[in-house]
Order: sequence, then structure tokens, then C-alpha cells
Amino acid sequence: MDKKTVTTICYLARLKIDKEKAQKIENDLEAIIELISKLQNIDTSNVEPLYNPLEKTALKHNDVIDSDNRKEKFLDNAPSSNEDYFLVPRVME
Repeated sequence: MDKKTVTTICYLARLKIDKEKAQKIENDLEAIIELISKLQNIDTSNVEPLYNPLEKTALKHNDVIDSDNRKEKFLDNAPSSNEDYFLVPRVME
């Protein structure tokens, strides 16, 4: 990783950075590349692939409506309403 690559990446990402931050980004990207290199060298030939990172199946629930429609109750408590809406004073003319 060099300064020109960092500058190009920041330009493509539309980021404006100063020289101090460019050095930190260069160091951070170098550490990330080194970590990826270490991960690529790990022997995974005896490891079974995961189909789900949690190794559990998702719980399934039946789609059942269990709430009451209380529209009429709410509209009855309103000072003014019609069959579907709350009626309020007009704000703008």
C-alpha cells in the first residue's frame, strides 16, 4: 500500500483527506491486507462449510391475526368524528 493508492481510493470514494489522515489510512489498509493474507493461508480442508452462520434453523410462526379492530372505540372517544376519521378544526383556509 502506498500513498498514491490511498489517494486514488479516496478520490474514487469522493473523500477529502489531509496528509496526516492519509498516513493513518495507509497503515490501516496495510494491516487489513496483512490480516486477509493470514486468513488465506489457513488450512480449511477439514472444515465443513456453513450454510447459516448460526447453525440453527429459523423459527416459523403461523401468520395469525390476534389483535382486535378497535376503530369504533377510538372514534367514539373522539370529540368529533365521522364513520372513518377524526374531525378536527380547519387550520388553513
